[in-house]
Amino acid sequence: MERLIKQMQSLEDKLNYYTSIVTCTTFALMSIVVVIQVIARSFLGFSFQWAEEMGRYFFIWSTMTAAACATHSHVHIGVDVLVSYLRGGIQRTAKIVAQLLLLFAVAVLTIYGSEQTANAFSSGQTATSFPVSAGVLYLSIPVSGALMLFYGLTQLLELVHFGKYRDVEVASDF
Repeated sequence: MERLIKQMQSLEDKLNYYTSIVTCTTFALMSIVVVIQVIARSFLGFSFQWAEEMGRYFFIWSTMTAAACATHSHVHIGVDVLVSYLRGGIQRTAKIVAQLLLLFAVAVLTIYGSEQTANAFSSGQTATSFPVSAGVLYLSIPVSGALMLFYGLTQLLELVHFGKYRDVEVASDF
């Protein structure tokens, strides 16, 4: 069991590295598109029709992938006042229950997001101002959900087997 958890942790770290790259890239692209749009509108007197929508697509992708990275690093918002006062096995049990609830919520998000993505791709719905399927936008939900499910499952196994989460540093390479 310990070997499996170590392999999952290694894969989790690699996935999170690439997810961090996607997050930073989409955020940077969103920033560039928005700055170009502001300069064009303010100083050149015209605007690009596609810029606002493309910026929105990049923003949604960066937000969803950042949520997965936050799950990996345990920096998601949470209310742990009660859990921090608990000790020993009771605290561990509370963390396991919280992790199971997280997995349930993310599974619902992933399943529903997958259905929405499939519907968007099959309907042929495209972005309003440029020829990209709306499914590309919706795809961010099942992709980030699948990552969060894997991260959450790995963390649940850590809790059950080792009694605690491993220490994970927040990526600062970017």
